[in-house]
Amino acid sequence: MTRARAAYLAELTHRRQDDTAWYNAGTAALAGGDLETAQQALARAAASLEPDIRFRALYNLGLLALRVAGADTVNRDAHLAEAERAYREALLLNPHHLPAKWNLELAVRRRGGGSSRNTPPSGGGGGGAPPQSGQGGSSAPSTPAAGALSQAQAEQILRSIGQQEVQTRRDRAGRQRRVVEPGVKDW
Repeated sequence: MTRARAAYLAELTHRRQDDTAWYNAGTAALAGGDLETAQQALARAAASLEPDIRFRALYNLGLLALRVAGADTVNRDAHLAEAERAYREALLLNPHHLPAKWNLELAVRRRGGGSSRNTPPSGGGGGGAPPQSGQGGSSAPSTPAAGALSQAQAEQILRSIGQQEVQTRRDRAGRQRRVVEPGVKDW
């Protein structure tokens, strides 16, 4: 991993304007435990205009914040709030991404005093299905810990949150439309 991280950082010297290079460098740094470099590179990639790169960078920023929250108990709530923000923004780009929904629920529950025994999925990318066992990563717990939500309960809550966000977007879009008096043609 150290060699991959070094290779991606070296690539940045030639491709500083390439969001993919920033994403790759940040993801490699995250996997290698270099959290400061990961934060900087992923934040740069999260500003991308390319939706897929932006989504993946936001997902990994959320993962980074969850990891830091587990290690930094003094600033735990601030890190969890950052994870929550990153996952909510990522879900605006890809609302059906289950690992992002699951991690959002973890951040919300931990911030609200929920159990801290659950661990977020490891790895990076945020793009495909969660890693299967034996592929070098652990996925979200399939059985809930005592006092934790089951996956079905978490999905139900997340669907509800998603519906609220969709309704809010519709409300906002409706307010932005030009209001025309009844009976008056707007063409």
